[in-house]
Amino acid sequence: MQLNCLSLGKVAFCVNHGFVLFNSSLFYPLGAGLLVFSTTVAAAEAPFTYRVVLRADSSVSSLLEQYLEIFKLKDSPRNSPEQLSRSLEFLPQAVADLLATQGYFNTKTVSEMKTEQGQTVVYIQVELGEPVVIHGAKLNVSGAVQDNPERLAVLESRFQERSDAIIGTSFTQSEWDDLKKRTLASFMARDYPASVMSSSEAIIDPELKTAQLNITMDSGPAYVYGPVQIHGLQRYPEKLVRDLVDLPEGAPYRRSQLLNLQTELQNLPHFASALVDVSLPADAPFIAPVQIDVQESPLNKVSTNLGYSTNTGAQAGVDYRYLNLFDRGWIFNSKLEIKQKEQLFDIAVAIPKVSSGWEHNGYINYASSDIEGLQSDNYRIGVSRNWIERRQEHYISLQYLAERRQISNGSSDRPHSLTLNYKTIVRDLDSLKDPRHGYMLQAEIGGASEQVMSDVSFVRAYGNAIHYNKIGQEGILALRLELGQTFTSSAIGVPTEWLFRAGGMGSVRGYDYQSLGVDIDGSVVPGRVLATSSIEYQHLVYKDWRAAIFYDYGGAGADWRTLNPVRGAGIGARWLSPVGQIGADIAYGIDKSQFRFQFAMGLAF
Repeated sequence: MQLNCLSLGKVAFCVNHGFVLFNSSLFYPLGAGLLVFSTTVAAAEAPFTYRVVLRADSSVSSLLEQYLEIFKLKDSPRNSPEQLSRSLEFLPQAVADLLATQGYFNTKTVSEMKTEQGQTVVYIQVELGEPVVIHGAKLNVSGAVQDNPERLAVLESRFQERSDAIIGTSFTQSEWDDLKKRTLASFMARDYPASVMSSSEAIIDPELKTAQLNITMDSGPAYVYGPVQIHGLQRYPEKLVRDLVDLPEGAPYRRSQLLNLQTELQNLPHFASALVDVSLPADAPFIAPVQIDVQESPLNKVSTNLGYSTNTGAQAGVDYRYLNLFDRGWIFNSKLEIKQKEQLFDIAVAIPKVSSGWEHNGYINYASSDIEGLQSDNYRIGVSRNWIERRQEHYISLQYLAERRQISNGSSDRPHSLTLNYKTIVRDLDSLKDPRHGYMLQAEIGGASEQVMSDVSFVRAYGNAIHYNKIGQEGILALRLELGQTFTSSAIGVPTEWLFRAGGMGSVRGYDYQSLGVDIDGSVVPGRVLATSSIEYQHLVYKDWRAAIFYDYGGAGADWRTLNPVRGAGIGARWLSPVGQIGADIAYGIDKSQFRFQFAMGLAF
């Protein structure tokens, strides 16, 4: 036996393949050798790797690469030649099962493993064959719906429309699942919430390459609403929930009504969550009690915010909200906002909406501003009636306003008015947070009479519209138009907020905030007419970042004859942040030959 030894002074290490002998006089007091340890010395084996070359139609390649085990295994730590052999053994069946979900029932799979330049390469050849085509679809129905010919005809018609849309197309598991899902949902949507799918089958004929789809539905009994039962209330009065409920006992079941009520409850600040459903008794008379489960929000909430805008400068604010004023579920709100150019203190009480959709508000506030040589202090008190849905909002308000304003030459006045105003907003957008397609419209009309607590009579009309268009996969074209006019013999005596100024972010960029209007001794005061427009193109450059290029045109003036519109153009960046879109622009005011950096952001916490 040959030993390979290394001597380090009094210590020697000897290696005999599988053993290491330790010899040292320091540990040899009895003159006997000591076997200290043994271990196997072997070079670390290189990990087993292989490469897969897939030859298949491009329509199924990504599906095969995503789900076949042979692709997952090559990046797995348990990878080994044995595992690869096992995967290849079951590969044809795995491919057949996977492609059957796409309508291919006559697939052929051939695999070959080679060694090329020291690396294992697996070649896979997949032939799809002809796809199976959906030849027909049939709906069989049992249950109480058979006694309701009108509803049965509707359900059969909807099934026919859906099945006609896929007959003649290749069978896919996803289309088949969608047909079943939508058929069941249509039965459960009204009258028959206990509907079940008794059976469903897709009969495949590989020889004829056809598929026959059969669904059997049991509608169960027809249900009507029972009493409403509310669970989870501790802090807030039950009336808060019942005022939103419009589900009369004995009325036929409608799934959409339950979902709408659930949405309304979730939108109330009083509740962190809400769930609306029914209990379905198995026996007659089939009266379904309505179950409402809510999780309450805290009574008090304080929030603060910090932000910056090139329109009004740095800002800070604090809000306080209490959700059960007078133990009636009324909402008390107080707000303090301090900006460099504007300040606001507001107190408001909101009465939550009822089943009709309307909510009511009362408020009193003070606002101050110093912009473009016009100092203004406003005192307001008013009431409003609001109706808000996802796509539409309506506001009717009655407000008394007293203003104290002064311009840089020392001139001042104190206009006041009692105004009635109506505003509506209509949205049809693919996303409220990041719209890429659709439009938004805002229209207002309101005014005052000098016969009722007002200095002068006037009527103000205002409209704003923006339209988004997708350009390819990564581009957005945004078009905006804003028009307004205050109809009155003279602007004197009309409060500032009922007239118009323009300029800044969201208006005509390249010009300072509200710097476009009527110039009086270096102060810009509002005029009776407004017209602005914008065209902007945004293009995705990286993840949530877009580059923008824009052109703005418009202004505000004393009347249409003297209106002097100006032009602005520039480039910018848009970032879709977690709190909404943040924009920064470098704009050039063409008519004043000036550059402006304009930026807006906000963060609530």
